Amino acid sequence: MKGCGALSSRHPVSWTQRHRLGQIRSESDAGVYRSHHPSVALRIRGDLQTVALERAWIRLQERHPVLRCGFDLSHFTWRLDAPAAAAGIILADSEPDETAGSAVGRMERLVDAPFDFEQGPLARLILLRRQEEDLFALVLDHLVGDFWSLDLLMSDLTTLYADELGLPTDPLPPVSLPYPDQVRQQNAYLDSAAGLRALDVLSESLKTVGPVPETRFEGFSGEIHAGYDRTGLVRATFGSGLTSAVFASARSYRMTPWTLIHAALHRALYALSDQQSIGTTLMTANRESTSVHQTVGFLASKVVVATWRDDQAGTAEFLRGFQRSVMNALDFTAIPWPRLIAHMEPSALGCHAKVPYISFNPQNSTMRRWLGGWRFTGCEAAPLDLAGSTPDAAVVISLTEVEADIEVSLYHRTDWYPAEAVEKLWKATEQTLREWVGEAGFADEAP
Repeated sequence: MKGCGALSSRHPVSWTQRHRLGQIRSESDAGVYRSHHPSVALRIRGDLQTVALERAWIRLQERHPVLRCGFDLSHFTWRLDAPAAAAGIILADSEPDETAGSAVGRMERLVDAPFDFEQGPLARLILLRRQEEDLFALVLDHLVGDFWSLDLLMSDLTTLYADELGLPTDPLPPVSLPYPDQVRQQNAYLDSAAGLRALDVLSESLKTVGPVPETRFEGFSGEIHAGYDRTGLVRATFGSGLTSAVFASARSYRMTPWTLIHAALHRALYALSDQQSIGTTLMTANRESTSVHQTVGFLASKVVVATWRDDQAGTAEFLRGFQRSVMNALDFTAIPWPRLIAHMEPSALGCHAKVPYISFNPQNSTMRRWLGGWRFTGCEAAPLDLAGSTPDAAVVISLTEVEADIEVSLYHRTDWYPAEAVEKLWKATEQTLREWVGEAGFADEAP
């Protein structure tokens, strides 16, 4: 038997969970709270059957019992032996004279509300019923899930909902490697001789930038600390012309378009700083193995991509070097980022970042199915934009492939970088890309 009921004792957590638990405990000691909740938020129009949805939601929690299991914050262990009962839907009805904007604000508060980290559950389903539409949110704490997990949960939920309506459905795929088993395997590897050797090699390769690479480019405020309640957002789009040129030139450079954009970011950082080495973190899903394709858990992590200044390098040489840096980083995805932090900077484990670092998060069209890509039977769904969690990095650059364009969201902690500095960084990145696609012989439609 697998899942929560398989163990009679408390389960050692993963390094990623340990890092998050440390953050939670330090926040609790300081009397503050910062939500870190991946979520799917939708506007739903149509005859959504609440009773059938709640039955499907309960079945979903039974299929993925990690959603119901809390943690011992004193000993950093996972309470797999004591799952909470499956929770019902959090239902709310529109209040008299409530505007659309205030309804969305109420949803944000419900999404961001704290979980009971010790007793569980660590997931919630929220439905705010309004006359013209329902506002829906499926919310996890990062301790038990990531954005891939949300895609799985939504796929399962919509299938179970159709089944509850009595419609024919295909059987859900088996969960071949539940998250607790994956954590056991990962911890065993990290404690092995091979895992320790890999950790030493990775640490040596990053000794000039560190596991949390401090990056100070033009416009940095100089502040020692940055508050999490002061977050800004800069938005941009590539446009169809530049998008097409980037994809075409990336093929000519024999790299992915996301790697080309990431390289342009590094080049821009060298232009806007005097640093001799640059490190940025790259988000990874860690789902290469088919054994975890149906696993709900916090498998996503980061790798550090490090480069060194060479102002004399031409475009082709710089890109070859950057490509090698990315490949070297991805060779070590079996080492969770928090394990690297614990090895290189033990005092930073379980803490929010105390230095400004930059995180690069590309999401192609197939990775963004959760943005309104599912349908509840008999209903229409569209994305609901919520404020979301505050970033740990000084700047989080999220790129989303949408049809023939790329949308860019740059979340930044304003105590460290004002909007003007972030806008200048992105303009420098975009200008670098335009130069590179021009050198490759591909024009774009920009003036």
